[in-house]
Amino acid sequence: MKNFTLLSIFAGMLIGIGGLVYLRVGGVAGAVLFAFGLLCVVMCGAQLFTGKSGFLPYRDFPKLIAMILLNAVGCAIAAFIASYCGSESLVANLQTIIEARMSASWHKVFVTSVGTGMIMTLAVYGARQRHFLPLLFGVPVFILCGLPHCVADAFYYVLSMFYNCFEWSLLLAWLWAIVGNYVGCNLPRWFMGESFDKI
Repeated sequence: MKNFTLLSIFAGMLIGIGGLVYLRVGGVAGAVLFAFGLLCVVMCGAQLFTGKSGFLPYRDFPKLIAMILLNAVGCAIAAFIASYCGSESLVANLQTIIEARMSASWHKVFVTSVGTGMIMTLAVYGARQRHFLPLLFGVPVFILCGLPHCVADAFYYVLSMFYNCFEWSLLLAWLWAIVGNYVGCNLPRWFMGESFDKI
């Protein structure tokens, strides 16, 4: 249990670091550099909600709930670090993300989050077969498409508290992103059937 807790928090920190570099750099370069976070998650065997949702048995759903909450704790630690790395570009990019989430309807957040979940599972699926390009390209794909990632969003939302642009309505958007990511994470094994398990 201790190992699960620490690795779940660590996963949130790694994604938070990826989010930090994206906020500071922005654009295609920032999206590509964000992939460092997911690459490290896979390399370290960290417990990331969107990295495990498409692989764990459905009966382990309570474990996923604990995982996303612990991921959020890791994101909060990363956000505290990021609060010391502020810049005009960071604040501007953060505000853009926050405004996009706040203006989106619940069904838009849900549907777009499904896309992120599918990309994440395929990226990890590839890594399990020692094909790492999906890991490198998957993150920039969902970022540049504007698809929400619930763990990255946890980092953005906590960081927004340090810059006074947090709104409580973001918690509802976060919940819909979690649900959408979970559904999307499971699409590959739903579509691929038995061939998905042959890894």
